[in-house]
Amino acid sequence: MKTKASVKFGLIDVTAKKDSQLSVNDKQEFVDILDLKDDNLEETKYGTCEKNQFALDGSFELMPDELDNMGWWSNQMSDEHGNFTTPLVLEINFTEPHSSMGLTLIFSQTGDFCNKLNIKYYDLKNNLLKDLNFTPNKHKYICKGVVENYGKIIITFYSTNNPYRYLKLYKILYGAEIVFEGDNLMSANVLEEIDLLSSEISINTLDFTVYSEDDDFSIINPQGFYRLLQQRQKLEATETFIKEDKVKNMGTFYLDKWKNEKEKTMKFKAIDLIGVIDKTDFHGGMYTNILFKDLIEEIFTSAGLESDEYEIQEELKNLTLTGYIPICSHREAIQQAVFAIGAVADCSRSEKIKIYKVENVEENNIIEKTNIFQGTKTIKQNELVTGVEIVSHNYRKGTELEKVYDGTVDEGQTKILFDEPVHDITCENVEIVEYNCNYAIVNAAGETDIIINGYKYKDNLQTYLVEVEQLNAAQKQNTLKIKSAYLVNKSNARTVAKRVLDYYQKTYKTGFDFLLNDETVSEDVEIEGDFEQKLVGHITKLDIDLTGGFIAGTELNARVKEANNG
Repeated sequence: MKTKASVKFGLIDVTAKKDSQLSVNDKQEFVDILDLKDDNLEETKYGTCEKNQFALDGSFELMPDELDNMGWWSNQMSDEHGNFTTPLVLEINFTEPHSSMGLTLIFSQTGDFCNKLNIKYYDLKNNLLKDLNFTPNKHKYICKGVVENYGKIIITFYSTNNPYRYLKLYKILYGAEIVFEGDNLMSANVLEEIDLLSSEISINTLDFTVYSEDDDFSIINPQGFYRLLQQRQKLEATETFIKEDKVKNMGTFYLDKWKNEKEKTMKFKAIDLIGVIDKTDFHGGMYTNILFKDLIEEIFTSAGLESDEYEIQEELKNLTLTGYIPICSHREAIQQAVFAIGAVADCSRSEKIKIYKVENVEENNIIEKTNIFQGTKTIKQNELVTGVEIVSHNYRKGTELEKVYDGTVDEGQTKILFDEPVHDITCENVEIVEYNCNYAIVNAAGETDIIINGYKYKDNLQTYLVEVEQLNAAQKQNTLKIKSAYLVNKSNARTVAKRVLDYYQKTYKTGFDFLLNDETVSEDVEIEGDFEQKLVGHITKLDIDLTGGFIAGTELNARVKEANNG
């Protein structure tokens, strides 16, 4: 199975397009210049009255009476030499400073493009930062050059590669997309993991090493890309099956670490979106019968995610939760929520976080033994758990007024963290700007001593024990204890404990190396083997070598397939 891996490195300022205000000195009447801000704009190849433009190969369409989504078409046509009598000017203004490694301009896919242009970058005070000339030689062209803190761009277009042409510009990317593949991609590995109980939420990773003659990726190059990296610098990994001409999406990742191993060799580590939200804190709160979808939205909105960056299985949305979330990372907050309802959160091979329930299936896809590398298979029984003891947290508002903070704050705003959840706080001498049960933000006119009074929540703890119905003589008791699931209360404690206990019954941990096809983590698969009894199970780990033939090391939580299931 011949495959080819690639990693697309999007050195794009993702905020610049939204912040841009566009104006031009020349355009067709049907043009809406705001089309250049549309990420999804796609060109339709129309035949026009331009000389020798309308190819009779069936790829062009006649122009309809009404046109939209046209990008920017100039009203002026270039002359017999391809020059514009009056140069075309696009001015882009911003309200905030932006930085990027130049611009990527996308012209018409018909083979017509501007072949001579100038770009001037200015700061927000209209001071000239850079004045650069370019001679594009293809329809998608990177106007390269690192520019920091620009507030205005003026692009002047002088000519087209073919005579008698309108300028047709369809997209502007504030930066560049660089693809590493072939000899430049020395190694690439994707690690996908999932905890089926959601006792933790795994972070998927992409590790890859590249070779580049270009100094732009050198950390010590003052004109290089290193200083432009953003907190959420996006990377996209793909695997191409050459014989089938099929491309598999292997996930969207975000740069985490970068180092130069040698002068021309760079090693990168990237994490998925779950890893990104693990780096920021959620303020937590006290919740009573909150819809699961509303709690998830609160957590993800706090983490800076848009609604299209996560999805929730429909049947989970209207489940309710009651309890408490302390100040923790956004990843830990999601773990508290999904554990309480028996779901998982997973980002594998996607650009969004997916929340869903893992179910056993009757008809399993089969991992054929011809795809399993001989001598790599291992199998052992999971730890035998005979009982699960879970602590339920049942919070009630306290009735005794207490001092919850006593200290000095500086002038301006100060964030104060409480060591226990509180409610109905009061404080003299300062303004309480914002608070919930875990913290308060106060605003002081000057340095001052303050006392915050409030009522503490009381956590009425109860334990619930669920055990297997009958132990045989050879079995010893082994009770798993769960203490810190704060959205587990007396109404759902037994359900949660029973679910955990069931997970550990008659299951095996098996692993092997195999040629990966379409298998994914959490998928319930059958393992073809030489035994009469069939093993099926959910994949919990895939360690995938993208550059080494698409071979994966896998682990599964397996069980014996019941005979009446096939």
